[in-house]
Parts: sequence; C-alpha cells; structure tokens
Amino acid sequence: MVATLCSTGIIWEDKDSNFLNLESLFSSFSFDTDLVILPEMFSTGFTMNHSMSESIQDSRTLKWMQDMALRHNFALVGSFPVSIKDNISEVNYIVNRAFFVLPDGSFKFYDKRHLFRMGEENTHYSPGQEKCIVEYKGVRFALNICYDLRFPVWSRNISNEYDVLINVANFPASRVKVIEPLCKARAIENLSYMLFVNRTGTDPQCSYVESSFAVDFKGENIGDVQNCSGVSVKNADIDIVALRSFREKFPAWMDADKFGIML
Repeated sequence: MVATLCSTGIIWEDKDSNFLNLESLFSSFSFDTDLVILPEMFSTGFTMNHSMSESIQDSRTLKWMQDMALRHNFALVGSFPVSIKDNISEVNYIVNRAFFVLPDGSFKFYDKRHLFRMGEENTHYSPGQEKCIVEYKGVRFALNICYDLRFPVWSRNISNEYDVLINVANFPASRVKVIEPLCKARAIENLSYMLFVNRTGTDPQCSYVESSFAVDFKGENIGDVQNCSGVSVKNADIDIVALRSFREKFPAWMDADKFGIML
C-alpha cells in the first residue's frame, strides 16, 4: 500500500482557495496511491473562529473529500471543525474532527482528544472521547490530531489493534525539533507505522516548515519525496507483511502493561 503525505500550505479561512489548490495538487500526481493524507484543518488553518465549523448533515468540506476520493480512487484523510448539537441539552459544541474517507464515499471519524491549551483550543473546542480505527485494504489505521502526538498512553496500540498511526497536524516551526523523536517513539513503542503530516506556510499566529514524517515499525524514516505543483509530497510504502513478520519475531506487545484511561 502507498500512502501519500501532503505538506500543503493553507490559505487562512479560505475554503474555496484551499479546495482549488488541493484539486490542482491531486491532478498533478504522476503516480498511483492508495491513501492521501492532508494536514489538520486543511481547509481553514488552525482557526478558533466558530463560523468556520460545519455540521455533518450539510458539510461542504466532507462532500468535497468524498468527491475527491471518488474521482481519484484513493482514501483521503484530513481534519476540519465540526459543529454538533446535543439533542438532550440542545447546546451546540465544536470538535476538531479528522475524517478517513474511502473511495466509495463512506467514512469514519475521530475527534481530537488533547486540545492545545496554549493556543486556547480547549476554550473553543470540545475534546473527543473515543478512539477510531479504520480498516482499509487489509491495513488498520488509527487516527490522531497534532497535540495528541505528545500523549503516548492515548495512542497505545493495545494487542496490535492497529497497524498504522496517522497524525494530521499544524505544528509550528518553533517546535519542529520535537516532531521526529516523538514520531519515532510512537512507531517503536507501538510496533506500527507512524505517518505524521504537517502543513507549511503561515497563519496569523505562526509559521510552518515542511516537517512531515513517515516512520516504520523499527523507527526508521521511510518514503520518497517529490515536488508536485510546488508542494512537498512524500510517498511511503506500507508493507503489512513485513510488519506482521516483525511482530511475530519480536512480540514486545505481549509484555505491555495493562491500564485504563480516565476520561
């Protein structure tokens, strides 16, 4: 399986322009891929503006993702703000939700658990309560979003329940040095692949540099980088046979500590 990590720039709170740029990027691909991964809040940037959120019932961003997945015959991953109305309290709340959209239009989603309080995300968004694992073409994917990368307990691969951990991010240049060691730690401790996709460019608060990583289950960097329409794209091969073989030869997961998480 080939996974494509797209380190795109994001135009601040301009969905139409971001959609057009991504459509041009996808059309420029000179290779086949099974899975395309976009950064966190790929259509708006890391915004606290509630007017940028969408309900699932009439989400143009989700519809766009479904259209792209169908048109190009690949699965598509990325996050955007989603508004939810609680049927009991009738109170609206916002989540930072990552979607894994399959080529047939079906999807699963994950709501960001760890909200970045230094950017006041915790005052504008509600935390997720559940993990999400998606099976696609015989490979099981777990979803994370940005700040989740720093919290290994939440991402723990219990009894090899997933094969690949995906993290979509808006991780600023000022903290870029911690990304690689965190990604390698998550891959090694979970005996899994780790795919981390970060944005580039600027927003009103931060600047971002190309810092997407694909790491295999031994902690080695993998993937071939190429330039597509000015965007740094990394293609990583997910070898599920090699992963399973390594888990059999080095079954460290069998000695993992058992624990519970208090939500």
